[in-house]
Amino acid sequence: MSMTPDNLYPRVNQSLGRRQTGMELKRRLKRQLRRLAGLTLQRRDALGLLVLLVACYLGNLTRWTLFFNIDLIFGSVAVWLVVCFYGIRWGALAGLLSGACTYFLWGHPYAGLIFTLESVFVGSLFYRDRRNIVLLDGIFWLLMGMPLVWFFYAGVLQIDPVQAQIVMLKQPVNAIFNALIASLLMTYLPIHHWLNRPRALNSMAFQQTLFNLLVAFVFLPTLLLIMFASRDVVDDIRTDAQAHLQQASGYAVAELRSWHQEHLRSANELARQTIDRTLSDPDHLQQHLASTQRLLPDLLRVKIFDADGRLIVTSPSPGSLPGIANSRETEAIADASNWPHFKMARQTLQPILSGVVPEQLPTQVIWNVPIVQGQQLVGMIVAEISLEHVQTLLQQSANHQNVNITLVGRNRSVIFSSRGDRQPGQPFDPAQDSDIERLGTDFYQWFPRRTQLVMVRWMNSFFVQEMPVATGLPWTLVVEASAQPDVRSIQTIYSRNLALLLAIALLALLVSALISRRMVHPLSRLAAVTTNLPEKLLDGQPIEWPDSPVTEIAFLVQNFRTMGSTLTQQFQAIQQSLSYEALVKRITDSVRDSLDESQILQTAVQALGQELAVVCCDAALYNPEQTSSTICYEHTTSLPSARGISFEIPNQFSDVHELLLRGESSQFCFTMPHPVRPIACTMTVLACPILDDQGPLGDLWLFKPPGSLFSDPEVRLVQQVANQCAIALRQARLYEAAQIQVKALEDLHQLKDDFLSTVSHELRTPITNIKMAIKMLRLSQQDDRREQYFKILQAECDREAALINDLLDLQRLASGTRALNLEPIHLQDWVLHIVESFEERTRNRQQILQIEIPEELPVITSDSDCLERILTELLNNACKYTPPGEHIRVSARTISPPGLVNLVDNPTASPDLPLLANLDLFVLDVCNSGVEIPANEIDHIFEKFYRVPGIDRWKQGGTGLGLALVQKMTEHLGGSIQVASTARQTCFTVALPVAPIARS
Repeated sequence: MSMTPDNLYPRVNQSLGRRQTGMELKRRLKRQLRRLAGLTLQRRDALGLLVLLVACYLGNLTRWTLFFNIDLIFGSVAVWLVVCFYGIRWGALAGLLSGACTYFLWGHPYAGLIFTLESVFVGSLFYRDRRNIVLLDGIFWLLMGMPLVWFFYAGVLQIDPVQAQIVMLKQPVNAIFNALIASLLMTYLPIHHWLNRPRALNSMAFQQTLFNLLVAFVFLPTLLLIMFASRDVVDDIRTDAQAHLQQASGYAVAELRSWHQEHLRSANELARQTIDRTLSDPDHLQQHLASTQRLLPDLLRVKIFDADGRLIVTSPSPGSLPGIANSRETEAIADASNWPHFKMARQTLQPILSGVVPEQLPTQVIWNVPIVQGQQLVGMIVAEISLEHVQTLLQQSANHQNVNITLVGRNRSVIFSSRGDRQPGQPFDPAQDSDIERLGTDFYQWFPRRTQLVMVRWMNSFFVQEMPVATGLPWTLVVEASAQPDVRSIQTIYSRNLALLLAIALLALLVSALISRRMVHPLSRLAAVTTNLPEKLLDGQPIEWPDSPVTEIAFLVQNFRTMGSTLTQQFQAIQQSLSYEALVKRITDSVRDSLDESQILQTAVQALGQELAVVCCDAALYNPEQTSSTICYEHTTSLPSARGISFEIPNQFSDVHELLLRGESSQFCFTMPHPVRPIACTMTVLACPILDDQGPLGDLWLFKPPGSLFSDPEVRLVQQVANQCAIALRQARLYEAAQIQVKALEDLHQLKDDFLSTVSHELRTPITNIKMAIKMLRLSQQDDRREQYFKILQAECDREAALINDLLDLQRLASGTRALNLEPIHLQDWVLHIVESFEERTRNRQQILQIEIPEELPVITSDSDCLERILTELLNNACKYTPPGEHIRVSARTISPPGLVNLVDNPTASPDLPLLANLDLFVLDVCNSGVEIPANEIDHIFEKFYRVPGIDRWKQGGTGLGLALVQKMTEHLGGSIQVASTARQTCFTVALPVAPIARS
């Protein structure tokens, strides 16, 4: 079918329509899924949720182990925060994540299942009626959590009932603790603000807050006591077990050593007899051998060979020798020279003890004792020894000490064991199918393989002590004690403690709920009574005030009663205040735009006099020194006019004017004639200052008939009018001052032009020299001349950079933008370090540099860069102007406030120095002899670009900014600098505070 325009476009439109419809459905589905899952989170919300989810997992890793892997975990604190701030879905995810961590901690998923169910249960109840999560969590564990723990641990995992009981008691205690901590965090920390989430509770009820605190004060100390008491439980068990095993092994080793020494003495005696009687007297040896065998019944068979391995004598007892299968072969073979133990004894000349002889009962070992004479082997005694007596001794010791004893021989094979599962000759490997935890050099704890819970593994574990028996006896004594009795004891004790703690927690929940409800009930009634209290009072409704035995609540009720009676009075005062505000507004509108002092004060005086219906109202202005007052404006109805009269301050009303100068109003009655208005005696007077933030400008005096008083609203009205007058007066005077400042700005403009002229001259001089040096470099062909021009070019560049840096530093110091980098400075080391760089310079100029630094200088806090620049500039000046043979002295000292008299009185001292009069100071002196600054030049040495003419002996030149920088930096550090120059000696003194002071 061909595609024509008529049938092509409809198909394209249909395809595009289907695609757009599919995309729209996808977008709607995504929005719906996100809405259902509660995933509409902002970036800050999501970051907070991620942090809490990580805390859910890590909180369980940072656990507090009580004993035997009974852990207090804290991940559910973050779970409750997620539940309360992000909802049940995210809370369930947090509970699942927190529970997943317990799978790796405890090796089973049942705890995680319970924790997830806990978060869903408590979260559902919390969002239904917003109750306290501590109480809800206690209900969950009482009704569901504890039965589930018993079912999973005792039923599914089949662990011991006592251990299941401990877990069943521990988990609700742990959970209630975490819920309490989460509730306290949400109550007293702005977590909702950090997470950018709404509050979990719009307002925390006082009853819930009191409930949390009561539970915390009862529950937390008890839990903390149990936690800290359990810290050393495991270590104490191991310490006691080690002491017990060491005691038991000591007894057994002593028995074995005694047995070994007895047989060793008998063998040595037999060897001595063999040497004394020679090997040629076999009959005598046979008799002595028989007597030795009678003394030591565990000697089953003894053979004596000569040095070549030929058999000389043998005992009649049956037995076997190394390398011989049975007794017939033993009788047949009389040559022992090829036996391994015979060769080993020939080489070492030491007794050799074999392993257990296989398939022999009782257990036997072969003892090869060389017969040595003069470091030469003359024979060999080979004895088959029964270990039945040794086994009896070890079995008795094991029974007496309540331990298991295993005797391990050469090549770690079992010789004897009180345990039935270890047979003689069996290899001894305690690490096989087990875990070993080393607790000491020869002390360790044996655990079964990690296929059980830690508590079960502890119950089936053993403490093991290995001890070598003797130097010549290659046996190791292994003593084992079961950890089960100690574990049982600890489990019983802490099961009782946890049960008591859980009972305390549940009782605390119940009692706290009752107490908090009883204490909060009067407050709830009071809140209901005081709702819309003003409207109730206006309507005349009767108020039933609650009673409470709590003193604070009773006081609160009484305060509300007083407030109710006061409200009526306040309503009347409000009407009067509104009238006064209207007056203030009219006066403000009248004087706000006026720049005429007479109009301002006359308007205010007339309006006050008419509104308050006073006998007289006048306004007086102070002179700048505030030593006299002049009545400039007045409004009077019956008193004579006093306008234009001035009087001195102080006078007979000095107390009143003292208050006015301090900015305080006063109301009083005349007891003596007024100096200006004598007939105003006995009248009531209100005196109010006309005051702004810069001080008093004048005052307002209002007179009322005798017996009348100015009410508080009237006093406030006068104060507000006075404040508005002060603002208007200050505005008028500022306008006048602005006119004066215009002239001052013109003068400053001229100073700026002069300054720019000087700066441009100083900046152009190095540039001119640089240009000249560049020109000469182009013309010169001689290397030495070019090198000289390069030095000139470098020097002028440095001079230009130094000048610019100095100007920038001065500008930052003048504008206050240079920040202080305060740090502790050890003065003695610091001063010596700075002065050290000038030693070579003074030596070349034949100047004598003296340093006077006491050892007891304190550590000060200041800016080391500023201090270094100050001292460097002063030393540069001293080196520049000191003739050869003269002295430059640098000294430092500290002075206390009484020692500041001379500094403050010095005429060249900074005006800020009196501010330091109550501080300890660090004083730095830089003095040089042989030169004196003329008296008429001292006032100018700290000016920019100023240089004292005619005293630069070394012709070094300079910018004239050094001392200006020194003065500015000293003041920037809160200190002062002064200079004294007399008798051909000049001394600069810098005084700085030992500790920084606040400067505006």
